[in-house]
Parts: sequence; C-alpha cells; structure tokens
Amino acid sequence: MRSLTRRAALALALLPALALTPRPAHAAETLTELNFGLVSTEGSTNLKAQWEPFLADMSKAIGMKVVGSYPSDYAGVIEAMRFNKVQIGWFGNASAIQAVDRSDGEVFVQKTYAAGSKG
Repeated sequence: MRSLTRRAALALALLPALALTPRPAHAAETLTELNFGLVSTEGSTNLKAQWEPFLADMSKAIGMKVVGSYPSDYAGVIEAMRFNKVQIGWFGNASAIQAVDRSDGEVFVQKTYAAGSKG
C-alpha cells in the first residue's frame, strides 16, 4: 500500500482540479463527494482493505469525501462514469481508452514503475 500511495502522489496533486471541474455533460451538478471506481478482480473485501487508506488520504487532501466503488469489471466502472455515478477510476491501458471513447473520460496521470518504465 505504501508504494501505491507514493506512485499516486501525482494523481493527488492533479485531483483537485479534476474533482472541482464539472464535466460538460453534467455542468449543472455540484459534486458533494467523489466516487472512485476500482475494478474488483479478487473480491471487493480485499480491494477495499488495500484502497481505503488511500481514499481516506485523498479525501483529506482534496477536502471532499471520496467513496470507493467496486464493480466486478471495467465495463461497470465505465458505465458508471458515463452516467456520472463514478467521477474517477483506476484503469489499465485498454480500459482507459474505452473510458475516453464511451464515457467522455480523460486520462490525466500514468503510473511509472520504480525502474522508470511506464505502466
């Protein structure tokens, strides 16, 4: 979890602008909490234990409640984004492209491994 938090430091730095800027399709809505979509590949209980400390830290950093959403597949996160039920998500390359194409998503950060290669 510690390495996940370090790798996501850039995401936290960029998140306030993303969280506070409404998407054009939902300009009339004001967010009171940020829903973070995470695909539950090994069961939501395990994923929650890994991500809840990060989401709590993110909530403190941006001054807004951050809630984890744990659909069973990427399509669930992408569809939730499409209907503004999820505002941000953790995606792989292929699913990120689908989120851009199908849900008006925007890629704003890329993971970099300790050795310098991109994720």
